[in-house]
Amino acid sequence: MIDVAFVIGRLNIGGAETELVRIARGLDRSRFRPFVITLQDAGPLAADLGDVERIELKRRKGCPGTWLALRRLLRERRPAIVQSFLFGENILCRWIGQGIVVSGLQGSLSDDRETGPSWRLTLERTTFDRAAAVVSNSDYYRKLYAAYGLEERRIRVIRSAAPLLPPASGAGIRAEFGIGENEVLVTCVARLVERKGHDDLLRAQSGLKLLFVGDGPYRRHLEGRGAILAGPRRDIPEILAASDIVALPSRFGEGCPNALLEAMAAGKPVVAARTGGIPEVVEDGQTGILFPREDPAALRSALLRLAADPGLRATLGAAGRERVEREFPVSKLVQSYETLYAELTASRPPI
Repeated sequence: MIDVAFVIGRLNIGGAETELVRIARGLDRSRFRPFVITLQDAGPLAADLGDVERIELKRRKGCPGTWLALRRLLRERRPAIVQSFLFGENILCRWIGQGIVVSGLQGSLSDDRETGPSWRLTLERTTFDRAAAVVSNSDYYRKLYAAYGLEERRIRVIRSAAPLLPPASGAGIRAEFGIGENEVLVTCVARLVERKGHDDLLRAQSGLKLLFVGDGPYRRHLEGRGAILAGPRRDIPEILAASDIVALPSRFGEGCPNALLEAMAAGKPVVAARTGGIPEVVEDGQTGILFPREDPAALRSALLRLAADPGLRATLGAAGRERVEREFPVSKLVQSYETLYAELTASRPPI
């Protein structure tokens, strides 16, 4: 039996957190024994773990004692695999060095070549070889890290996944937000931060209804500018069902965005910036429309094209759903991690 410890700050509503839950719940229990460690309290996605054991360290974010508490727990439990998610957790687990450490990239570094990722890159370089494997959810991030001089052979590409969502009407969501039956609703599911490109959706001035789902420090900047701010939501399947188009106008190099996969799994056409790993997910003209990032005019053109053509929306949505079923099923994600864990434990004993 291979014990696997999953380490994350908190199970917030987000892509990395959702992926952790899918992997931990999906592991073959005849071969793997997963448990989840949250550095703070458990967070809103904790209930989704089902019967997977979870341990809350309940430390304040950035607390100096977090490293000691986590090290003590890992040395007591001695898991064979320590799988960390997100930047800070990756660094902590590599420094502690208990077990076979697997880090998840999920876009820890900026791809701004003018300013560079500065201290983040320094910490990545200092600790990178302490991880037995570093998992990237896109070829884009694998190449980006290699370009920064990090050891490419340690990086394994395992793309994110999404379950197929059953058909739903979304009528309740449209009624909640006052969306008329004949109005076209464009939804963006993303953390409210500048680099997600919400401003570009507003500047596109498409005249369509805009729904922003998520929360973050940019919320105050977006208030009163014409979009509906729904805040963080757990009813994403219903929100997607209510949506006519799902947009992700990111201004930075995304990896393999869960928001796009979930929209495609719901049979919705997507409009997204051609940046980072997004072209690895969205086939332009087949499952959605890609546009140059930070180009509101091109974004507006794509939105209006889809808004005027329900048949095209249906065609792109159906093709996207089929692509997720074929290329991005949750079972493939879980099996890829099972294969990696088995390979690592067979090739080197845990510390």
